[in-house]
Order: sequence, then C-alpha cells, then structure tokens
Amino acid sequence: MASRPLLGAASLCGLALVGAACKPAAEPLPAHVRVSISGAVISPAKADGRQWDGAGMVAPGALTAIGGLLRTEHPAAAAASVAGFAAQAAGAGTEPPEPFGSAELFVGGRSLGRRALDRQGQRDTCTPGWNGPPTWRRVPLTPDIHLTGELLDRDLVSDDFIGRFAIHHDHLVEALRARAVHPVAVGDQAAGQVLFVWIEVWPDSPDPARPE
Repeated sequence: MASRPLLGAASLCGLALVGAACKPAAEPLPAHVRVSISGAVISPAKADGRQWDGAGMVAPGALTAIGGLLRTEHPAAAAASVAGFAAQAAGAGTEPPEPFGSAELFVGGRSLGRRALDRQGQRDTCTPGWNGPPTWRRVPLTPDIHLTGELLDRDLVSDDFIGRFAIHHDHLVEALRARAVHPVAVGDQAAGQVLFVWIEVWPDSPDPARPE
C-alpha cells in the first residue's frame, strides 16, 4: 500500500498534468515575417537635462515623473502614458527635437537593408512617426535576428545625437503575438533618451507568388 506522502505527490502530479493539458499551446511561429517600425517615444530632455533645442533645462520633476511611468508593468500602457506626458511637456515649452535617423535589420550576421526613419516637415515632437512606415518583408524569423537603429535631432548648425536602440528576436515574437502595433522598451539602452520604439510584426511569405 502506498504511503500518504506518495499518494499526495501523485495527486499533485496528476493535477499538474491536467493543468498543463488544459493550457492552450502557443501558436507555432511562422518561418518568415514582415517587420515595420511605426514610431518612437523620446525623452523630452537630453541626458544632462537640457532641452533638445534652446538653452533651457527641463524641469527635474518632469523627468522624475517619466521615470515612474516607465516602471508601469504593462508596456503598452507605459508607452502611451510616457508619450502623453512627453507631448504635454512639449506643449509647456520644453523645445522638443526634430527626430530622424535610420535602422538596419540583420539575420545570420547579414544585413537585409537599412531604412530611413524620417518624415518631411515633422517638427518639435517627442513622439515621431516615420514615412512608410519603414518595412522589411519576407524576413526569416531566426533566433539571431536583430534590428538596430539610431536617432538624431535635426538642427540648423549640427545635429544632436538622441540615441541608439536594439530590438531582438524575443521583442519581435512579442509583437507578432500581440497582433498590433507593439511598444518595445529601450530606455535602458545607450544614452537612454529613446524610451520606446513602436513596431509591427506579421506573418509573411518567403515568396509573394507562393503564400505559406
């Protein structure tokens, strides 16, 4: 006769197996995807607290508030809150940047092309969007896939560096499963002035004439 501890362990194992069986399995990942960069959220201040344009400083309280918003657990809610706050700060005279730049997608150490991140006439914004949007099609979704980018503040004399960002396989998979424009938190990278990058990832065919 089995002892009570063994019976209890067996019961727990049974419940665990039932729970695992009831949990829906994640959808298999497609072999190829389409990747787009829709926009970004940028800090209303440079790393030293100065405004992007002009000689003034951004109020420390504004930056502290943004730091608190970045700790919001849900990334979409955090991105929306920070974007709203940055837009409000811009309206209060913080002299936002004119962001532009480029991004490049790599698979297996090979570049699949560089895309411009720009929009003609876009000025004074911490929440830029890009013409297009910039898109890579029929991209193999391999574990080593990564996207890198750089943003600058367009000025009359010399452009200011805003920041660099990197987006990896796990970020792309999260965006794919979100089935929506998805914010990737990048505020802990480089200078930390690029706070979020908005991306879209959808299944794609390796050959447009032969759908998967």
